[in-house]
Amino acid sequence: MTQALKCLVTVVVMLLSTFSFLKAQTAKTSPGKEDVILMLNGEEKHGKITEMRANTIKFIHTGETLVYELNKADISKITFASGRVEVVSAPSADAGKAPVDNGRPIEPGLVAILPFKYIAMNEPLQQVVEKGEKLQNDTYLYLSKRNGSYKFQDPATTNALLYRKGIDANTIKGYTYDELCRILGAEFVLQGTLSRSVKESVNSSSSSTTKYEDNKKQHDNSNNTTVENQYENEVTLGIFNKQNEKIFANRRTAFLNNEGSYHDALFYMLKRSPVYNK
Repeated sequence: MTQALKCLVTVVVMLLSTFSFLKAQTAKTSPGKEDVILMLNGEEKHGKITEMRANTIKFIHTGETLVYELNKADISKITFASGRVEVVSAPSADAGKAPVDNGRPIEPGLVAILPFKYIAMNEPLQQVVEKGEKLQNDTYLYLSKRNGSYKFQDPATTNALLYRKGIDANTIKGYTYDELCRILGAEFVLQGTLSRSVKESVNSSSSSTTKYEDNKKQHDNSNNTTVENQYENEVTLGIFNKQNEKIFANRRTAFLNNEGSYHDALFYMLKRSPVYNK
């Protein structure tokens, strides 16, 4: 009888030990018994908080022994194993947004002249770029020779500021004029286009000369052909302010048909624009 009782006690002790071990294992793996830390970036950390300080938290990940120190400034909230929730840092309303580039301070009365668009058939790209910058410089020289309330940004400065932002003839389409004003620090932006077409004019002429040689009369006939280019130059101007408002728009076709006749059309419109110093 005594031997049977001893066996029964042994079995009970073993069952109790097994039950305690299984309970301890369940407590370790049960999500409800973990502390859960939600970071501001959305990441969740599961484990146990061992210490809370003024600015940091000491934390051990589930299944590990290494103690980590987390900054409270990076933590959104903590859900403790008891179920209590503590908000540590509220996400910023501007989180994830790109910083706003306010550009340069806008100088009142300053006009920035963009490189002109140059539209012509069968001309190399390099020549198109150079022509656009020449028109930009011609406009600057014409407007800046007169003193007054309007000032004009040097084209070298304008082009350097555009280059830093990666703005060229193609990417400029993605910017509004108020954004360009902030980038260039100007109250006004002037944009122009030269559209050119060329036609060939063929002229033919003939001449006849008579000469005497050894008392004989001789006739010499010759034909001359000349080819002359006839240019049609159309200039378009637009001026915009820092509120993205168009304050001037005009278009004019040059009267003469020579290559440089666009200057007459350009200067005619500039003289009548609101940024011309009277």
